Amino acid sequence: MSMHQLHYTSCENGLEGIQGFQISALTPGAPKQLVDLAVRASAYEVGPQLAGADESDLGAFPVAFGYIRTGRSAALFQTRYTGADFTGRTGNYFAHALLLDDAGRELGRALPIDMWRSSVWVHSRQNGTDLPAVDALAPGGETSPAEVRRFLSAPARAEGLARVISVVQRVLADGRGRVVLVVPDDRTAALWLAALCRSFPRALGLTISFVTYTSRPEDAGTLVSCTTPDVLLPNYGDFTVVDLTRTGAAEEPTRYAAMMVTLWTRGDVQAAMLPADRLASPLSAGDLEAFAVLIGCVADLPAGPAVPEHLLLDAVALAVERMPGTLSPDGWHLLAERVRAAGGPVDLRRWAEWLDAADRRREPIPADLLGTYYLAALTTPEQLWLPRLAPAQLDQVAAEAVLPAMTAPDSDGLLDRLAGHGELRAATLRVLSARLADPQQVIPLCTTLTTRAGKVIRKMGGRGRVALLADLVLARAGQEDKVSVLDKVLDDHELAWRQFGPVLWPAGLTTSEAERALRSLHAETLAGTGLLSRIVTDTLDRATGGELEPEHAQLVGYLLGPELVGSIRTEDAVLLEAIELLGHLRQATPKGDAGSRVDKGLRLLPSLPRALAERLLGALAEYVLRADMRTHHDLLEAVLREPSAQFLATYGEKARTRLAKAAPNYVASVIVVWWNVSDQRVRRRLVNETLVSAIAGRKPKHLDKIGDQLKPAAARSRLDGAAPKAGWSRWWRDWRSAHEENRGLLSLLGLRRQR
Repeated sequence: MSMHQLHYTSCENGLEGIQGFQISALTPGAPKQLVDLAVRASAYEVGPQLAGADESDLGAFPVAFGYIRTGRSAALFQTRYTGADFTGRTGNYFAHALLLDDAGRELGRALPIDMWRSSVWVHSRQNGTDLPAVDALAPGGETSPAEVRRFLSAPARAEGLARVISVVQRVLADGRGRVVLVVPDDRTAALWLAALCRSFPRALGLTISFVTYTSRPEDAGTLVSCTTPDVLLPNYGDFTVVDLTRTGAAEEPTRYAAMMVTLWTRGDVQAAMLPADRLASPLSAGDLEAFAVLIGCVADLPAGPAVPEHLLLDAVALAVERMPGTLSPDGWHLLAERVRAAGGPVDLRRWAEWLDAADRRREPIPADLLGTYYLAALTTPEQLWLPRLAPAQLDQVAAEAVLPAMTAPDSDGLLDRLAGHGELRAATLRVLSARLADPQQVIPLCTTLTTRAGKVIRKMGGRGRVALLADLVLARAGQEDKVSVLDKVLDDHELAWRQFGPVLWPAGLTTSEAERALRSLHAETLAGTGLLSRIVTDTLDRATGGELEPEHAQLVGYLLGPELVGSIRTEDAVLLEAIELLGHLRQATPKGDAGSRVDKGLRLLPSLPRALAERLLGALAEYVLRADMRTHHDLLEAVLREPSAQFLATYGEKARTRLAKAAPNYVASVIVVWWNVSDQRVRRRLVNETLVSAIAGRKPKHLDKIGDQLKPAAARSRLDGAAPKAGWSRWWRDWRSAHEENRGLLSLLGLRRQR
């Protein structure tokens, strides 16, 4: 392997036989195409800031070190400003170029930028016009990976690198455009270029032509040209300028650029590039975003923004088709995480293609990725490829994919297809059984699985806790008898059965469920699960809203039974007793036990809320008013033995309302009862006040009929002293007359004064 070289400068005795700029020396046999390319690319012009500057220190002028290629061939050059030429005219420069027939082969493991400040370069003319071929290249040390990393560690340079890589990546992918980097000096330019070229796979890095300094970026034939801030930037043409002397807002970096910045920070660039550098078919610029996803998984880099599915598929295709073995098991797991973050497989045809290929190449695809694909493929009508999984993998699929899917309301399609896959059903049963071995898992599972999942689990034929789980899921949905299922829970002595009240009845008990629970379950179970207190609370809530329906009244009877009442709070038991009594008083006809019922009602009153107490008082009064005359009298006498002003007031109101429209014989019977009340004060109040207001609206003929019924009513009552001394007819006439004249009730009673 040998490389041609040339020198170019202003001289009076060069190869072209002229005086002025020409090739001053050349390796014989150098290809003319590369010679012309090197001469054009290595031209040098001083920038505005240095034009007219003191040329006593030529080291202050930037070095133009560059690399330009045509096909596989390339020219490496270094151009230095030399001041005045042999005529004394300023603007001379000396260019030394190496001509490479096959750049990739002749550079060996080096990159073109590695030749910055190499010992191969000469800075002035040598004797003679023939140059020897160069057999080996000796890279300089100023752009080594260590120097580049040290350079990038300075503030803001990571952000600058992301900008440069992103711009060059886009230009390479588009196949058009050029990039101008504004830098403070040539050394900084060389380090930026070294960072850039080392940030691409070697084959792509070799395609990046560059120059460390030019005062005419628009005329430079390189992909990347560096210049200084004093140079006028191109204002036409397809150029992208990146000013690295300033920081500021920039476009969002490419995924690849962001990855490379992280790799430089971690010092992992060379290791990350190895898979790409080993490829027989090099990566293109269009492959870099997928390569970034792949290397991110290989090197366990931060995930960053969610990866689009098409890019994930491109990364899988790259790993399977062109870089088999690149992804370790851990790398595949990271890739699976990114698939989940992207929402899971959607383009199932492509996933089927590449996962099938990966499986045939024995790539260590994680079970969760296979399972996620497996489940997605199951839900489609197409007969897509399905992987054959080992039992352990199937168990993992069931644990990480099937069970979570069973909690999703839109998983019916999957569950339907699951019925046709016996191996996966068996794995699901194994996983459920293993999980349910922990009693603490029963409630989390039964409260999250869908009703459809419960039916599928039942059809799978699981036993023990698996069968119980299906029962619990279906019972919660109202498709199984909840009381029976609770009995099954009680049979499993490891389960914390007290927690299953709200589990089975998350939204309360229906009336029929409450009745069945009260009849079937032991008091300890009812109390321990909280069902008893919920039934009591619900019943009391219904009672406060109005009269209970018969089925709810029956619940009260169960609750006050000897087996349960002791488990109910005393204050709630009192309320339930009042509600039960209230229901009886409203429906029953007073009989022999009427006195005890009234006594009980009066005894409960002080412990009741006001609204319920008023309802009970009203029911007691109406109950007494419904009694036959003897019982009516006895009940009043019993109340008067322990006077209750509250009861008498309510009784009077109810009596007025009833007597206002009652038949004459009933009014007469009540008058007889009141006449026989032993407490004269109460009797006068009832006869001379309550009665007056009650029949105030009655017509004279109605009052006459009431008077006619008094004597028969008294006879029926069999009460002692049941008639006034003057007889009922005379008493009634006097009563009417007295209230008419003494109280001015003529118009009130509807009577006419008789003359």
